[in-house]
Formats: sequence, structure tokens, C-alpha cells
Amino acid sequence: MYTRLLSLFCLLFFSMSLYATDTNPLISIHEWQTNNGVRVLWVPLTEQPIVDIQVLFNAGAARDGAQFGLANLTANALEEGTAHLSADQIAQNFDKVAALYNATVGRDATTLSLRSLSTDDALMPALSTFAALILEPNFSTSSVTRLKNETLQAISVDEQSPDGIASRTFYQNLYGTHPYAHHPLGNANTVSTLNRENLQNFYRQYYNAENALLVIVGNVDENKVHTIAQQLVGTLPKGTKAPAIPVPTDLSNNKNITVPFPTTQSSIRIGTIGISRLDPDFYSLYVANYILGGGPLVSRLFEEVRDKQGLTYSIVSSFVPLQEKGPFVIGLQTQNASREKAIQTVNSTLDQFIAQGATANELTLAQKNIIGSFPLALSGNANISNAVASIGFYHLPLDYLDQYRNHISGVTLNDMQQAINHHLKGKSFLSVVVTEESEASSHG
Repeated sequence: MYTRLLSLFCLLFFSMSLYATDTNPLISIHEWQTNNGVRVLWVPLTEQPIVDIQVLFNAGAARDGAQFGLANLTANALEEGTAHLSADQIAQNFDKVAALYNATVGRDATTLSLRSLSTDDALMPALSTFAALILEPNFSTSSVTRLKNETLQAISVDEQSPDGIASRTFYQNLYGTHPYAHHPLGNANTVSTLNRENLQNFYRQYYNAENALLVIVGNVDENKVHTIAQQLVGTLPKGTKAPAIPVPTDLSNNKNITVPFPTTQSSIRIGTIGISRLDPDFYSLYVANYILGGGPLVSRLFEEVRDKQGLTYSIVSSFVPLQEKGPFVIGLQTQNASREKAIQTVNSTLDQFIAQGATANELTLAQKNIIGSFPLALSGNANISNAVASIGFYHLPLDYLDQYRNHISGVTLNDMQQAINHHLKGKSFLSVVVTEESEASSHG
């Protein structure tokens, strides 16, 4: 993921900005489109000589089709060579100007990011190399072969991790044949069959203006921003917009799955289909989940499972909203001997919360904590860039950050209970437990 920079100045600046008004927005986001239709979001920040640039494509793992791992391999292959640069030259070009490049593939998006000093002697060479990766990758056969082998090794490592197994099994059984079911890395069977032509075809289909978003945050003026936009995405082919992701189907029955694995700690996932990022209940469920299991050290699940019974070191619940309905999931690890007790405690706590909801005091404390921690989420260019990228990719309103605290403070007990009733009450849940084989037979 991205490096998180925290400076005292930024923290103080954004803490004071909590009192931003309509005429003085918390974050000033400028928007326009390039001639070929790419949406550009720009936030000018002059406090540091840094610029963070993200190019997002609607080309995440959900676009893999049956070739699981294709989006990930395509993104990683971009820095392996272009029409005029080798992988070594690309790395050297970035190193010379202390620029940082990264490619990240999730289920929804592929994100290509660049962090550079904003001075021309550093930024211009970094942009030239970055543009080459985006616009003219060569996907050489030798590079694809090497990346496949590296990916297969990463898959093998993930499949030897109890947490990795639990997560893969959870998504596979929650989503079935839906595009969200498979891990972005893919699996050994599908990755081993991918070739240069597959990557080229995926690139041509999804790396186009219709699927692109450009986010620029940092110490650059408007003229420079237009130049950057033209250089990076202004010549992308128009292309075809990626089709809508299908709506996932809820589980028809409760489902318990046990995966035998030699481990002293059982890895547990419990959850169901949740919400999309644009669901109108987002804020109500965000606050509700904070009370249930999202609040660090203060949630009901933390209190019941860790504080009172000492069954785990950490337990977290979360809604993971995506373009379509992402999961609601509770995750924890516990000693094999305490696995059943931990699961029972989680289920009873969840059932009670769904049935009765939160208290007025819990709501007040959650709202204060969420709003109070909000400045930290915007402490530095990188965090702001990530927030703006999410706003742009999920088509949230540009004043989202300004309205966020109002939406959180406006949530009522009734709002939360109605949202819980709508999205969790009466639904079937999936439970996945990765545990030692001698312990596995007792989980039903």
C-alpha cells in the first residue's frame, strides 16, 4: 500500500480545518475532463514540495473473467518494460530523481501511483517514465514468464497462511461464481496458463479513457496539472466503458466451513453480503459497525471476546463496500482449544446487536471518536490523494469530505437500527474456520 506521511504541520492544519465552511472547504477539489474524456481531480497543496499522482482504471480483479490473476499480472508487467525502456532503465530513472512508483490491484480498480518532488528537475523525468509505463508497455514474453513465477510463489505463500486461507475461502464461498469471489492474485491453475497475448488483450480492453481517472495532489499549479494530464492520459484511446458488475446473490442458508491446517491458532471469518459504496445506508452502517467491531479497543466484540474472556488478541468487523455489494466480515484468531467458545461469543454478540441495536451512549461516543479521528485521515498528501481517488472512482460528491462529519453526526439510533434490519437481520451467514485437523471435526 501507500506510505503514510504524518507531519505536525499537516495535522495542525487539518485539525483547524474542521471548522471549514462552504466558502472555505476542507479540501478544495478541482475537476475537469481531458479532450479524450478522462476525469481529472486536482487538489493544490503548497506546504511541501511533493506531488502525488494516481491513475486509476476500472480494471480490477473483477474484470479477470475466468482468467483469475490477469488484472494483477497486467498491472505488474507495466514496469517490466516499454517500447523504449527496459525494466532496469525504468527503475534507474525513478531512482535518479527519488520518485516512488507503485501498482495496486484490488477487486474494483487498478491503481498506478507516482510520488515525486514537485521541482521540474525531478518531476519531469519521473513523469516521462510514468507516462511510458501507462501508454507503451511491451509485455515481453520473458518478463511475463518471470512475473508469473513470482506470482505463483506469492500464491503459494498466501495458501500457507491460515489467515490467507481463511480470507480466500470466505470470499469463494460467499460469492460463488460472482467476480468478487476470487483473490486478485488468482490461483496457481489460472495464473500458470496466462501469456503475453492475454495481458495485451486485457490492457487494450480496460486501459482506456472511458475507464480512467486521474488524481493529482500536491505542489503544482493549474498549468502544470493540465500538462501532466495530457502527458499521462490525454492520448489514451477512447475505448469502451467496462460493463457494470453484477449484483451478488445473498446466501440462501447459513454455511459453516472448516479447513484443516496445521496451526496452533485458528483463523476465523464470519460474515455475509454487505453493501455497495453508494448505498444510502453507508453512514448509518459505518457508525453501527464502529460500535459493533470497528472501533479500536472500544467495540462490543473487542470487549466481549478479548477483554472479558481473553479469547483473542484482536477482533475486527467491517463493511467492505465496493462498486457492488462487498462483504460484511468479522475476523479474528484464537487458540484452537478456545475456537468454539470464541465463535459462540461472536455469534451471540452479533445476534444481540442485530436484535437490539446500540445504546444512546454508544452512539454518542462512536460519533465523537469517528469525527475526532477524521483529521488524521487527511494528514499528508498521500492520505488526501487516496481519499480523493476514492471519491472519484466511486462517484461520490466532490464535497464528500466537507459533509462527512455532518453525515456521521446526523446518524440516529433509529437510522442504525433500520439499516441493520435491512442489511443484516434475517440474513444467512457464512462461517469459515482454519484450524488444526484434530480440531476440525467439531465445527459444524
